[in-house]
Amino acid sequence: MIGAPASARQIGAIHSIAKRIGLDEAERRGLIEQVTGKRSAGDLDAVQAGRVIDRLKALSGQGSSAPRSTFTSGLPAVLPPAPPAKGAMQIDGPYAGKLRALWITAHDLGIVRDRTDRALCAFVERQTKIAHPRWLRDAADAARAIEALKSWIAREGGITWPARDAEPSAIKRAVLEAQWRRLVDLGAVTPWTADRPLGDLPTYAARVTGKWGWDAYTAADYAAVQDALGRKLRRAQAQRERTR
Repeated sequence: MIGAPASARQIGAIHSIAKRIGLDEAERRGLIEQVTGKRSAGDLDAVQAGRVIDRLKALSGQGSSAPRSTFTSGLPAVLPPAPPAKGAMQIDGPYAGKLRALWITAHDLGIVRDRTDRALCAFVERQTKIAHPRWLRDAADAARAIEALKSWIAREGGITWPARDAEPSAIKRAVLEAQWRRLVDLGAVTPWTADRPLGDLPTYAARVTGKWGWDAYTAADYAAVQDALGRKLRRAQAQRERTR
């Protein structure tokens, strides 16, 4: 059964919000197609129009009910996808998911205090002179921002990135191992032996996931362990600052 057509008020809202957040006609039509499969607001029914409005409001920071990142092409996401921080501006664009995942990784390694998209945008602007990742369409600009962020994380977070052709699980484990080493340095966890500082990491991960063995882990399992270690690491850092 075909639903009632979108109202003039809904169509007006789609155009108004899209204009306010800086979408041009092609981007607006692309967003509509992504959400509904149709290209024009005038072709939508009321339910579809409501979904598009929800998505636009999420992009403008007025809501969060829509799915993440309208545009998902571009570089593959090799780290767990991460939602924007509460109260943050929400970014989109072909490379937004990769950039956000790296930024959240930096936060979970204790080297970024502000995990919001707004802070990420400031970083991207410093690297590319582009004020918002929504306009980060050029692959060279995106690669420059991504590689700068990865290099900074490696230097400050102590992570050794696997080779470019490594399995995604190897990249995820590299993040967990770097988190664990930082916890060892903070005295928050005790290594089994001096030559096995990561000895207890699998046990900790198993307590978080209820699974034993990396081969059994899904992307969601890795994300859960990273999040738990991130919270543990930030608490340890705060404790050290209080005792100085």
